[in-house]
Amino acid sequence: MVSQLFSTTLVGVEAQFVRVEVDLASGLPGFHIVGLPDAAVGESVHRVRSALRSVGHPIPPRRCTINLAPGDLRKEGPRFDLAIALGLLAGSGVVAPELVTGSVVLGELSLEGDVRPVRGVLNTALALRERGLKRLFLPHENLSEVDWLDGLELWPVSTLAEMLELLPSGAPRVERRARRGEPVEGVLDLGDVLGQEMGKRVVQVAAAGGHHLLWIGPPGCGKTMLSRCLPGLLPELEDQQALEVLSVASAMGQARSDQLTAPLAQPHCHISTPALLGSHRPGELSRAHQGVLFLDEVTEFARDGLEGLRTALETGWVEVGRVKTRVRYPARFQLVAACNPCPCGYAGDEKRVCCCSDHRRLGYLNRLSGPIRDRLDLQVLLQRTDLRESWRGKDRMTTAQARQRVLKARARQLRRGCLNRDLSRRFFDETGVIEEKALDYVFDYASQKFLSMRAMEKILRVAQTVADLDGQPRIDMEQVQEAVHYRCLDQQGW
Repeated sequence: MVSQLFSTTLVGVEAQFVRVEVDLASGLPGFHIVGLPDAAVGESVHRVRSALRSVGHPIPPRRCTINLAPGDLRKEGPRFDLAIALGLLAGSGVVAPELVTGSVVLGELSLEGDVRPVRGVLNTALALRERGLKRLFLPHENLSEVDWLDGLELWPVSTLAEMLELLPSGAPRVERRARRGEPVEGVLDLGDVLGQEMGKRVVQVAAAGGHHLLWIGPPGCGKTMLSRCLPGLLPELEDQQALEVLSVASAMGQARSDQLTAPLAQPHCHISTPALLGSHRPGELSRAHQGVLFLDEVTEFARDGLEGLRTALETGWVEVGRVKTRVRYPARFQLVAACNPCPCGYAGDEKRVCCCSDHRRLGYLNRLSGPIRDRLDLQVLLQRTDLRESWRGKDRMTTAQARQRVLKARARQLRRGCLNRDLSRRFFDETGVIEEKALDYVFDYASQKFLSMRAMEKILRVAQTVADLDGQPRIDMEQVQEAVHYRCLDQQGW
């Protein structure tokens, strides 16, 4: 007898449906899984056999064939265990086939019959809604990922025995809960940063316009603290953005119950290139989707990983080549990078002497290639602050206060149709957007520093963000000069 039900496998962050066909036929006892399974799927035979024996329904002594269709789609992970077990129970008559027909089943089985969580449950639930299916069997530990979605019939189970008890009684009732935001780990308050008034101003400019940012400065000057304040200045995610963030987290196996605030990803500088860009699952670039990617000590990252940022910074996605297929992951993030000015960290410091030669210092900074530097809107040199004055400073702007300014500036931009980082060249050709004298200044500066057209446009976009923060209706010389000031790598000696 052949029984059929559905499961899913992940291709990137999208769930692809897999038909699980179970055939119990006469012949020599055996257990065969076909349909391009990987090693983890092939090992399901041992987990399923032990789990069924633990609930008192061992596999009948027949020739068991499990087909995972389509056959040319690679199947990965232990997510098919529960579907295979249900198919065997339906094929042997223990469970009525009509109770599982048309159902989508996810879950890994332990040897004792416990149902363990898997990744990609939210991705599967979204695919169900698009396809018009409703019934989803899932591990109870994954319920918090999808219990706020409407239009689904959820069957959360903790053990295989519990599922056998629930099936004849009808669908369990799952209470829907309201969405709630969760704080992002590692985010600091702007009021905790002592001194660095220019740095606080730059963080607000970056948050208001969505600009990519590079800090250069000696150790302990506040680069890391200022960077971790940035996500707190960003607005809450819209519904579609939050859904994309949760989908990436689910595909990575980092299940969240909800997400309303911008995520923060801060990988270590020794992370491998596949872990940064993505491979068989999303990487750190995708974990920062719709949020902030903070690369501390960016010059210590592998060159291949940094060059992989180029496509993501321009297009908002990263494409990974695998055997016989290419996978595209979402990666629309705001990049914040930080590094020292030289290997010892004290080049240009007023109180410490640098022990690096010019050759070593230039070689250190050149680990950031020209194309990457050209894509950074803000390049800011931070200096060490006076400890006594910073400690006694009383006028400290908090994240809540700065966030109000950022939200007002963003509201002005959205009325124009997009954030300033995405403004086209035609926008600045419009009459009245920028003063003629200020535009001439930008042209002269770009010619003197041999800047690309992309770099010149970024100066104008940053100037527009400064104008929005200050509430100015048009760009004048003051805003352009401030935008030029935030490009330290253009200056002689850098």
